[in-house]
This record gives sequence, C-alpha cells and structure tokens, in this order.
Amino acid sequence: MMGFGNCHAGFGGMGFMGGGFWLYGIIILLAIILVVYLINNNHNNRNKVSALEVLNQEYAKGNVSDDDYKKRKENLNS
Repeated sequence: MMGFGNCHAGFGGMGFMGGGFWLYGIIILLAIILVVYLINNNHNNRNKVSALEVLNQEYAKGNVSDDDYKKRKENLNS
C-alpha cells in the first residue's frame, strides 16, 4: 500500500523540498532584477533629456558659444 510519502501532488517530483523551491526563488529574483533594471534605465533617460533641455536653454540665452554648444550636445547624445 502506498502512503502519502510517494505522492508528488502534481509537481512532477519537483515539490518544494525536491528542488522546486529553488526554481521559484530564482524566478522571483530574476523578476526583481528586471524591475530594478527597467526603473534605473528609465531614470537615466530622463536625466539625459533634462540636461539637453538645460543646454538648449543656456544656448538660447546666449550663455554658450556655438562651438561649446556643439561639443556639449555631442557628449550628451553619446
């Protein structure tokens, strides 16, 4: 007679104690890393745009020369 010790409850042998716990942990960790990466990437793009806007404003005011403007704009876009 089989007892509950041989029951895999639909996990295909990968229950929490059989290694499935690690698999779920790795998936959750990868999801967290992806979310952090996407948030940081979006934040960096916003900083580049605002720096370019400030440069454009300073150029429009006449505080930045033509050559300096071109160099700074090229640095910001790279």
